[in-house]
Amino acid sequence: MQPAFAAVAPAAPVLAETWLWQRLHKSPTHAARPNAQRVGGQAALPIVAAGSLVLWRRRKQHANRCSKSARKAAVVLEDIVRGKLTYLADHVERSLKHVGVGSQDGVQIEAEYIDKTVDIKNGRDRSWSLEEHGFTFVQDTPEIIDFYNEMDICKKYYPACQELVKKVTGASKVFAFYHTVRSHESIPAARTRRERGFPVEAPAACVHVDYSSQCAQRCLRNLSKPPPQWPDPRPLLGFKPMIASSEADEYIMGGKRWMIVNVWRNISAVPVQRTPVALCDGRTASLDDIVTFQARVRRHSKEYYFSAFSDKHEWFYFPHAQRDEAILVKNWDSWGEAFARKAVKETVPTTFAFHTAFEQAGTRSDAPHRESMEVRL
Repeated sequence: MQPAFAAVAPAAPVLAETWLWQRLHKSPTHAARPNAQRVGGQAALPIVAAGSLVLWRRRKQHANRCSKSARKAAVVLEDIVRGKLTYLADHVERSLKHVGVGSQDGVQIEAEYIDKTVDIKNGRDRSWSLEEHGFTFVQDTPEIIDFYNEMDICKKYYPACQELVKKVTGASKVFAFYHTVRSHESIPAARTRRERGFPVEAPAACVHVDYSSQCAQRCLRNLSKPPPQWPDPRPLLGFKPMIASSEADEYIMGGKRWMIVNVWRNISAVPVQRTPVALCDGRTASLDDIVTFQARVRRHSKEYYFSAFSDKHEWFYFPHAQRDEAILVKNWDSWGEAFARKAVKETVPTTFAFHTAFEQAGTRSDAPHRESMEVRL
């Protein structure tokens, strides 16, 4: 059975998320892909003594075999890279509900972090499923808009993302309600966007999911309010609620399926060369890994699921992601077997997929900074 829709409303102001990612950003790096040299055939030579020619051919054949082995090794190295991921430290208390870990107006509370270097596999040329893995990778060519312009994002890009999620999930209703532009202060368009009063974030450098169980349900209920009344107001989306409050209750209590999905995209014409997104196969994450993190800014709060390290986590990334490619990441699925209510008759293996930007050694110092956007639906 397909989800009835794939959208909820945000449960906290952008201030909470802005501070959180600024606090955790550590300027990750990413290595450029090596370019293996193609080995050509034997060059034409004048006729020489038979012994010399045979010796030359044997040396050439040996060199060709070595070159082929080198090329094969290069592919293997590309398939698995070593990346540094930021987790919560092992001694931080783990819980599916908030027990004190978080931040208050930028001050960390009971939260400490640890960097772990792990294998991250190339996810290209594999099959992915939101149900099984918690993320998927698709070809999708968007209309070229000004991705730093709020009007273009809400009026042109949101509808395109809604259609994409409908196509991938089969959902009957999809609502885009939130977005994050990630860029660097050295990029003129990013500076202009900030000068106009709109946020620009750094890549999110901590293993996380954007919602806790309670936060996801609050978000769904917020969708029954007019967009200007959301904790992160969206007046460009109009003044009517997207669903009725009774409908929100039916989805939460009645067992109908609803999801929160991120559409992640490189918004630059240049492929991503640093701080790519790493995604954890949702089947390899355990409830025992979860730390509920609450970020509070003044009177507002937002809850996330962060993660402690586990050597069972399997990580993947999509090297050199381009603008005509999109990564769909599941932040919540009401039919995920670990959190599904009793009213749910059919479950899927994963509720969400942990994700993060990551560092990879060997990035060129002149590699362009990542420009990307996530839209939540």
